[in-house]
Amino acid sequence: MDKPLLPLDYKIKLSNTTKEKKPCIVLLHGYGSNEEDLFSFVPYLPSEYTIISFRAPISLEMGGYAWSNIHYDDLGGKNTVFLEAKESLRLIKESIDLSIVHFNIDNSDISLIGFSQGCMLSWAMTINHPDLIRRAVTLSGYIIPELINVSLENVSKLLIFNSHGILDQMIPVEKARKSIDLIKKNNSKIIYKEYNEGHGISQENFSDFLNWIKTTAL
Repeated sequence: MDKPLLPLDYKIKLSNTTKEKKPCIVLLHGYGSNEEDLFSFVPYLPSEYTIISFRAPISLEMGGYAWSNIHYDDLGGKNTVFLEAKESLRLIKESIDLSIVHFNIDNSDISLIGFSQGCMLSWAMTINHPDLIRRAVTLSGYIIPELINVSLENVSKLLIFNSHGILDQMIPVEKARKSIDLIKKNNSKIIYKEYNEGHGISQENFSDFLNWIKTTAL
């Protein structure tokens, strides 16, 4: 059978459950990577989940893909980044909506795992669409307020595991700390952890969020 077309290219592992509607975990990779990267998590994630890893829509000259380009100037560059990121969020939302139909996904049990730039979009998707995203694992990134369409006061029921490396030189941990301060006061259940690592995922971090996924299962 041909793989159903979605707005975003993807790699998928189907659930092994006999339930009519399947729980789902969506993976969002970082800048310059692709859908293969976080798909390496699949053997360690609960087998009853359908796992979908999306490829970001912007092809980079250096290789790999991005959810938005990165600009370091203030001459309109940031506005371009936000517009591209918002378009990526639209494509993610549309791809998830179609996946619900094509792959018999339980629309009450959809989770996100995002790393770095994928983490930033995971934050935005989860906060903007609490009716669609049940929980999220947000790794080595931060909240971008310009991508949030709702009040941060409306996050009291979100399930989030957020982590960052204290040695991260690509995205300094101070950004993550300021980010979590924006939202933690409105949801004391959000888990925030720091690890003695750089811009990556240590074994301890990996084990902790896998355990969190299992303990927060429906």
